[in-house]
Amino acid sequence: MAENGHQRGWRSRSFLVSFLIGITSRFDSVRSRMAIVIMGSVLPVAALGGVVIWQDYIRLNDAGTQRGKQAFSELEKYFDSEILRTMSMLKQVGQASDDSALRNLLLLAQAASKGRYCLLAAVDEKGALRDVVTGADPADASCRDIARSTPPPGEPAHLWVYRGRPYLRVVQELPVADHDEGNHFLVAIQSIGWEPDVSDDASPSGVGAVKTSRKFLSAWFVMPDHSLVSVCPQCNWAPPADRAVSQAAIEARMRSEHERTVERRENRSYIYGPVGRADFALIEVRRLPEEKRAVFLLFGWIAMVGILLIAGMAGIMVAGRRLVVEPLNQLAQDVEGWLRKGKFESVADSSGMPREFRKLSGAFGTATWRLAHRETELEAALVHQKRLAAEIHHRVKNNLQIVGSLLSLQANRASDIDTRMALLVARNRVRILSMLQRHLYVGDELANLRMAEFLPILTQQIVQAAPDDVRYRVTIEEDAGDVALTPDMATPVVMIIAEALLNALNYGFPAARVGVVRVSLSREADLLTLIVEDNGDSAAALQGGLDAGGLSQQLIRGFVRQIVGTLHIEEQNGMRIVVTCSVKAGLTGE
Repeated sequence: MAENGHQRGWRSRSFLVSFLIGITSRFDSVRSRMAIVIMGSVLPVAALGGVVIWQDYIRLNDAGTQRGKQAFSELEKYFDSEILRTMSMLKQVGQASDDSALRNLLLLAQAASKGRYCLLAAVDEKGALRDVVTGADPADASCRDIARSTPPPGEPAHLWVYRGRPYLRVVQELPVADHDEGNHFLVAIQSIGWEPDVSDDASPSGVGAVKTSRKFLSAWFVMPDHSLVSVCPQCNWAPPADRAVSQAAIEARMRSEHERTVERRENRSYIYGPVGRADFALIEVRRLPEEKRAVFLLFGWIAMVGILLIAGMAGIMVAGRRLVVEPLNQLAQDVEGWLRKGKFESVADSSGMPREFRKLSGAFGTATWRLAHRETELEAALVHQKRLAAEIHHRVKNNLQIVGSLLSLQANRASDIDTRMALLVARNRVRILSMLQRHLYVGDELANLRMAEFLPILTQQIVQAAPDDVRYRVTIEEDAGDVALTPDMATPVVMIIAEALLNALNYGFPAARVGVVRVSLSREADLLTLIVEDNGDSAAALQGGLDAGGLSQQLIRGFVRQIVGTLHIEEQNGMRIVVTCSVKAGLTGE
């Protein structure tokens, strides 16, 4: 399970890296980066404009809500003022000393109010009428019906609905006289005909503003029986457009909420809450024509700004392509042509290219010309260097041949046997170096030495230099595998093999002794191993040259130090020389 979780984590990281690489590759061109820069420049301005436009839109939406709040306050003020006026009037009338004075005061109040009240009456606690003063117009049937249908006294001031019209019913208790039985009350009932008189900033002041508000503002009383009664019966307002708001207002009245609630539904604003002593009202505000036009203009402005931004961005992109992308593409094509043909055709004289790109093209053309000139000089110097190297190699080869020939001549003229043998041994070493020189330098190049090819040639050269009888008695076996030596490693390794073979052939097989000399090279990782072994007379070989003071051993040890290796000389049924070194160690220069 832990492994599965690790694999899932690795896959998710791989997917994230691939996704980021894909996104980065999509924005690595000049065009895409120009688009990012343009968007980064335009978007803040567009965002600021959007914030301003959004604020204007919110202000337009809040305008209806503000009118609704103002109308609700006006309705509440109207309702409270009517209640206070009527209660004050009834309180004054209730100071009458007898029934005659009471009737006269009721008539005086009706006259003073210019027939405001449909009913002014004195009733008992059961609602029976004692003195009645109805509306000023005797033909007003509703007032007469109200006189016959008035309920018993109840709350001091409340709404009362009769035949679908709202009435304000105010009750004032009369002082109890000695000859009266039970309590008596004064009742005043007046029709409510409140009309909204709310002006707004979008409409002109005066009558026009009032008419506009009447047309686009409606109000209802929320009654205890869950019905809605129009505050202005003569305004012919339709029921609220949103039934959910009506239901919310009814539920708020049932909960006896004391705070106003404001809701926004589509293009209408709703305010509902308590009015008067224990009543509830709902106001609907519709959007004014001026506000509709303002919203239309607002969205038109948004569309115009968006079109201008898109057109501006398109123009900038076209201009950027013409002034930046196309010149860069042309310059890139010229560079690719230079890579293919080796010749850069500058567009510095093109009048359609911006000055900066012309300068860049001219500078690149100058740089490529200088580079081509420098390449020509380097090629000539390289050819000269190759000629010098070839001449040096040729001279070294010739000099080695001359040295070998001189040593041969000197050996032939020497009368002393030991001197002659020393000169011949030196000649053989020089010939081996000359042969190695020819194989290391193939043509004019310095190459690695493949020992599988060179070792048979080396052993044949050494065998030819050995005494005649030894050639037929001793066999040399080679195994170099696929070892290839660098020029720095080749010379010391070859000379170690040559010294070991020469010593074995010259001193390891005295008299008529027959034997085998094996030479093997192997490499494991960075470790190179050389083994030269024979089944000859090890004591004679040591006395001949591999003793502690012998020249051969000194040369072998010197070459081993040069390759930073280790040397082991073993006497076990013959002589065994083992040299190991690290291929990476290189040469110490010793």
